[in-house]
Amino acid sequence: MNPIPRLLRAALLAVIPALAFDYFILNLPERPFTDQVFLIVFSTAALRFLLFEISESGFPQFKRIQIDRAGIVSFLRENAPGILLAILFLAIYTHLGLRLNHPNIETVDNFLDADNSSWMKRLAMPNGSQMEMRGPHPFAFFIFRPLGWILNLFTRNPYLSAVLLNTLTGGLCVFLAWIFIKRQFQSRAYAFLVAAMLGLSTSHLFFGSVIESYIFSAAALIGFIILLQNHEGPMGALAAAGLLTFGITLTNFIQNFIGFAVSRPRWRDIVRFGGLVVSFGILLGMAHAAWYPSANLFFLPSGAQAENEFAFLIFQSPTWKIIGRVTLLIRTILLYTVIAPQPFARTTEVGGVFPRFNFYTFSPDGFNFSSYSGLGNLLVLVWAASLLIAGVIFLWNLVRTRKADLSLAFVLCILFNFVLHLNYGYEPFLYSLDWAYALIFFIAFGFAPFAKNRWFQAGLAVFLILLAYNQWQFFQFILETISPFFG
Repeated sequence: MNPIPRLLRAALLAVIPALAFDYFILNLPERPFTDQVFLIVFSTAALRFLLFEISESGFPQFKRIQIDRAGIVSFLRENAPGILLAILFLAIYTHLGLRLNHPNIETVDNFLDADNSSWMKRLAMPNGSQMEMRGPHPFAFFIFRPLGWILNLFTRNPYLSAVLLNTLTGGLCVFLAWIFIKRQFQSRAYAFLVAAMLGLSTSHLFFGSVIESYIFSAAALIGFIILLQNHEGPMGALAAAGLLTFGITLTNFIQNFIGFAVSRPRWRDIVRFGGLVVSFGILLGMAHAAWYPSANLFFLPSGAQAENEFAFLIFQSPTWKIIGRVTLLIRTILLYTVIAPQPFARTTEVGGVFPRFNFYTFSPDGFNFSSYSGLGNLLVLVWAASLLIAGVIFLWNLVRTRKADLSLAFVLCILFNFVLHLNYGYEPFLYSLDWAYALIFFIAFGFAPFAKNRWFQAGLAVFLILLAYNQWQFFQFILETISPFFG
């Protein structure tokens, strides 16, 4: 049957409610002309797609989940090691979080460029919803504010609620990593070690403790990858998970899209998945802006201009800056994400009093990068060798089987983040949670043939023990540096 008449009917049905919402709820006449055009086009197109899709395929289906006592007991027994590991990391993250986040000291940009003080307010403070929510977080208040409110009922302390919401999500990431690796390779020991590696990585240790939005993105990204393990899973669940990622940090949905396209390389499914998430995301973003006037709409030019402040403009930079930026990104993505180097701690040099920590600085000679010493050098050598071996195994499998699996999606996600942050962001490590899962899971896939080998597991356990000591030295340096200010 010709779909054109239904497409036209959907367009007619969409334009009136979209215009009415834009005009009466989002104050269309008071906006700049360019914003008016974008608002009308995006709202109408999103509603039209959803109406057409529902008329063609019906509402996206969800798998019915049946929960009973026996099922819960079985789940807890089967995943007890992963739950205990997640609780251990929750305790570590909370211990660090209570020492690194302070309710009365403004530390925006001090901890590796994290906006922890402002996100603390957005998550749980009574007036936090009045703070600006930038366009890259399309409907983050809808996700975070209810969770902060629930925790406030128990803690009666918004500061503690914000810390716990962040650290609980950090522990959840570790548990989700356990679930993913255990299902993928059917080895509880291997799952335990890989999940521990994720929890011990610099990215998860730091941002599982220091309040930011990216730990929530990490949980959404790992959760989506778990859903992709079921190749015939319902579209509704995948679209909902993608929508969660989209609402927290817009650009991370590209990683969901990459994973979906690799896992389900069928054009109709790909278009449907992307259209559902983007369309629902636009409409939810509009409702979010109406409910929270401090929130910016991600698709309006006026909101996008604010992001120019964080643009690097690499192709308009001198050669030394281009080389330095590329080197910094490679070091950050492949090394700093997992193994903590010695950070720079500056005060008066950056016009402040409270120490500001970064993994690089500028000087008249160019970029200065954080380095390693002693044990750190040994860990870097082992890690670099592991990356090389995993890369060779990945290429060999790709050429031999000519079949793409999730390891290809991990590579593409890492490359996407590399290209994105060539031109965006001051301190690349701030965004490291966006690719930490992909990097560690890529290593896990590469060494999968040895997953059940006891000697390999023992070697990996030794590496993690040494990594834990290195990370402890990293945090000891930071805590000693800030102790005169925090008391």
